[in-house]
Amino acid sequence: MSLEPGRLVLLIALAGCPKPDTPGPADTPAPHADAAPTWTAPRTPVITPVTGTGGLSAQACGACHVEIAAEWAASTHAHAWVDRQFQAELHKDPEVGWLCINCHTPLANQQAELTTPTDELRAPERVANPAFDEALQQEGITCLACHWRPEGIAAPHADTNAPHPTVYEPELTTEVLCVSCHQAVARLEDALVCTFDTGREWATADPGRTCPECHMPRVTRPVAVGAPPREGRRHTWPGSLIPKDDAPEAELAFMVDWEPGLDARLELAEELEGTARATATLTNVRAGHHLPTGDPERFLRVTLRALGADDTELAEESWRIGQTWTWYPVAERTGDNRLQAGESRDFELVVPAGATVELTVDHVRLSEENAAFHGLEDMPNQRRVVTLRQAPDTPPSSELPTGGASPTPGG
Repeated sequence: MSLEPGRLVLLIALAGCPKPDTPGPADTPAPHADAAPTWTAPRTPVITPVTGTGGLSAQACGACHVEIAAEWAASTHAHAWVDRQFQAELHKDPEVGWLCINCHTPLANQQAELTTPTDELRAPERVANPAFDEALQQEGITCLACHWRPEGIAAPHADTNAPHPTVYEPELTTEVLCVSCHQAVARLEDALVCTFDTGREWATADPGRTCPECHMPRVTRPVAVGAPPREGRRHTWPGSLIPKDDAPEAELAFMVDWEPGLDARLELAEELEGTARATATLTNVRAGHHLPTGDPERFLRVTLRALGADDTELAEESWRIGQTWTWYPVAERTGDNRLQAGESRDFELVVPAGATVELTVDHVRLSEENAAFHGLEDMPNQRRVVTLRQAPDTPPSSELPTGGASPTPGG
């Protein structure tokens, strides 16, 4: 990132930006005026509790939907407001923060001010919100962000029997709600852009699966206390398995059966003249979008190391998979070598014969430079690391489609 004194760059998802069927890649995001207007407002108006519920909070929902609420609490959605990276971005340029919060705190009741857009991006009309609930704000993307409707609680089943009004909402099982935040591409100013293109990536790949089919695995269980078991979905949305904070073991336990999108394979073949060739193959086999996706700060660091006796390092080479941007004076994407859906890519290193080879795939949330700029050098769990070791004359090693490696602390 190019950081200039007195100039701030904001990269936060904005609700309601162009959907996947609209034109325009992320290299030059669409002008502000071309974006759909819904991202200028929260997802809901000021609301009151639905009759028969205990309130607006996830805690209230969790009184009956115990397992679902526990899963949500471990999710990225639950940490959308308190995430330290988001807060650092938000406070860099408070004048435009009123747009960012429409994805990170999408209920009007979660917002301290109610804003009305004007012709000036940095000067909306602002009034104090008498219904502001600070505790609700801390919940980020809370239950009612997806499940509130004027007539009652949105449910994915037409035959729901609940002590409160329900509305059959089949779009809960589609991509519709997901892309309202996870497809957000707009240019607000020369050096102020939003560039989250996951919805378009998914639509272009056409994987034959909707977002919930991968990110909300099916499960059969009672959806509420006292209810009979029925098929539903997990509410964990683990994504890249990089937690937003130092997640306790109870939260990490919800992610152990998650199938990551990336498979890694490592082979070692002898060559002439006392050398061998190590080949690492990465395949985006399960994600229906690019890897990595979302925040353009994220990247994969692929490293091959040749090790001798006592793990003495003999050779090493690294590759970066991700986007590169110039942020100032005009934000522009200058490169993008991410893995597209279904794509395989080989990385090779010639090593001394008899060496053991180690492959590390490091999913980095923030580069050291950007972490330092944000004052987040101590932020834990920034990366998820997959490591494979291949010794001579042994079968190729692979990262299997299971829960994969656990998130590790580091920067």
